[in-house]
Amino acid sequence: MAVTFSAIVTVLVFSAFMGGDNNTQRFKDAAMNLDKTSHTLTDEFDYWPECGIRVTGSHLASLISLKELEKMLPAPLYVSGPHHDGQWDLDNEDEFGHYNPKAIQYLANLAKNVVADKQFVEASKPLVDEYLYDKMLIMMAYHDALYSNDLPKWLDYNGSTEQAREEILRKIVENHGYQSDISSQFYSIMRIDVDSWTGNGSNENFLYFWARRWADGTIDYFYDALNTIFKAYHPEYVFNMEDYYWESEDGLYEEEEFEGGPEYHVVIDGSNLRLRLGPSTSADTFKWPDGSNRHPKVGERFPFLGEEGDFYQIEYYGNLLWVSKQFTHVEE
Repeated sequence: MAVTFSAIVTVLVFSAFMGGDNNTQRFKDAAMNLDKTSHTLTDEFDYWPECGIRVTGSHLASLISLKELEKMLPAPLYVSGPHHDGQWDLDNEDEFGHYNPKAIQYLANLAKNVVADKQFVEASKPLVDEYLYDKMLIMMAYHDALYSNDLPKWLDYNGSTEQAREEILRKIVENHGYQSDISSQFYSIMRIDVDSWTGNGSNENFLYFWARRWADGTIDYFYDALNTIFKAYHPEYVFNMEDYYWESEDGLYEEEEFEGGPEYHVVIDGSNLRLRLGPSTSADTFKWPDGSNRHPKVGERFPFLGEEGDFYQIEYYGNLLWVSKQFTHVEE
């Protein structure tokens, strides 16, 4: 099942924070129940809250349905896309929902009104930090990097920040989330390091979200709301690219080896080998943004980080993942 990331992040950003004359308490109650959600996707291993955007969306969707959300809006939520009749089409791999800017602007204003309640922020902060902090941090970091005046320098790009950002986002949309050229280069320099499994294998989906919001014209509304919400809980946040990029001694931006440098590598022997987020066949697989599994090529070598049971842990292009010992071997 290919999850519609825009639908998930609608719930992620707004469901716990919206409000209005009649709905404020409804959504404040939702925020105070982040520890009582349920897993709504039966085909996914549930590792909430140490998870990526897919499982996060699965849990947050149990707090509010699309049909309920639509009843609160003064305008249709979508102007085009696969979602109809109060149901999200989570299986669609060919198109995504284009949000209605008027609806998102309305939701953003409501969300900001709720977090203006300092007592509510203080009461909900332990739950928000435990269940949503790392996801919001990653979203903030990707957006702030895309809009940094130093973006061309990081990418060694001969053009303006606006031109570099547009090329990154346009190519992501055109390729349905698959990394290529400058978008792959941008993703490779970002090092989102938070104390969560969110940093292992799903960061690119947050970048894909911003590309879609750029495409449907709602990126500024989403960021305005997210920035207000995040800083209401963490006013100390200041974006600093030095906290996130990989930089080598000669100034070129590239992946750096783990401290001490790996002495051994895991070599891929089998084709279509699944990369997993944990040392178990029940652990979630590392996916492309469209939901399909990513596979290393036969003969590829990756730094060996350790082993547990029937699995080796490897560094796969900056992601800490697990592969089966049955279809790999270790060598110097």
